[in-house]
Amino acid sequence: MYGLTIINVVSWLCDNIAIILSMATAIGGFWKFHKQQKLSITLQEKQEKPQKELETYKNELGQQNEKIKHLNEMQMANYTLFAQRKNEACIALFEALNQALECLSSSASLLHQDNTFRDFDERSDIRNFLAEIGLTHGKKKELLTLWKNDSIAAIKKLQYLQRKNRDIKAVNAITEAATIFRRSQLYLTQALVNDMKCFIDDCASFADEIKMNNELMEKGILDQQGEVTARPEKMNALWGRREKITIELKEELKKYEN
Repeated sequence: MYGLTIINVVSWLCDNIAIILSMATAIGGFWKFHKQQKLSITLQEKQEKPQKELETYKNELGQQNEKIKHLNEMQMANYTLFAQRKNEACIALFEALNQALECLSSSASLLHQDNTFRDFDERSDIRNFLAEIGLTHGKKKELLTLWKNDSIAAIKKLQYLQRKNRDIKAVNAITEAATIFRRSQLYLTQALVNDMKCFIDDCASFADEIKMNNELMEKGILDQQGEVTARPEKMNALWGRREKITIELKEELKKYEN
């Protein structure tokens, strides 16, 4: 019975060998196709992964470049703005120092030819002069009355007021220069800040000295002549120091020329 079954199986196999072989071939082909398909997908994934990583890296690099570019543009803009403000500050400071020294030099000069006021008339010349030096209404009235009663005494008073006005202008110009200097310190080196502070302080002291000396001389205290004759030397020294500061300011501006 068992032998008959084997014979039947063998007989069936023989009868269906073509079908079995075809099925085996088909299964083998399908398996091969599946393996090839899977291998192709794997290879494609392996090829696409570096490409995707490269694209991701390129995008990240592009974003970083944009950030760096934006940062550089901001830094350049800040640098340009700082350079512009430094330039403006140094020029304003130079002009203020020049104005202060010119007013101080006028105050300190021994060569002034004060107006004689003898050819002035009360109605226009005297009134215009008093308005120019900013004399208050009460003082104007007092001086005009003096002019009517004692023209010589009035002329002496007017000449004193003329000198006093020069002294006030010098003090005001130095004060203005000191104000501009304080606003400009951010743009200056510490060495230049120190030099300029000392210079402005010395100018202010000299202006106060001149003002006080003129007031003492007006009161008839004439023992200040030694200080008066020393003015040209002091003034020349200040001009020399101004030249040194000017050179330092120019050096600061050259740093931003390019």
